[in-house]
Amino acid sequence: MSRKRIKNLMKLDIIDLQKFYRIDKNTVRKLVKGILKDEGKDAELNIVFLDNKRIKEINKNFLGHNYATDVLSFSYNETSLKNNITGEIIVSVEMAAKLAQNNGHAVEGEVALYIVHGLLHLLGYDDRQKRNAKKMHQRERELLPTFGYNVPVPD
Repeated sequence: MSRKRIKNLMKLDIIDLQKFYRIDKNTVRKLVKGILKDEGKDAELNIVFLDNKRIKEINKNFLGHNYATDVLSFSYNETSLKNNITGEIIVSVEMAAKLAQNNGHAVEGEVALYIVHGLLHLLGYDDRQKRNAKKMHQRERELLPTFGYNVPVPD
């Protein structure tokens, strides 16, 4: 007999170091908590909101890529605790604001897409191979409308 998890434990620190868009921390909390509940996971996470300059520095220093990117995620899991994830999601709000404006949708939705994408990476999803990317993007398409976001997700 298996037990259903009734309560997911979540420790979430939200750090907003950008000035492009006001981040509603309660909305971010609800999004992350809802996804963790849906996935049946506990988590200790930091979500950091930056501009393109700062995310470019991190991307270069940690991954060797000399360009700004939309979102980075770093797992801090040292053990194989299958129901607990620890890590950090770093979001470029500047990039989200520009893409949202170019594509005619809300900045909040673009930021939510980046958070979902980063969180799915921490949950074990991978988008390096086409087949895996398709699966990950499908999961994003399932999750975002659940939380009221209607933003395009890449194929």
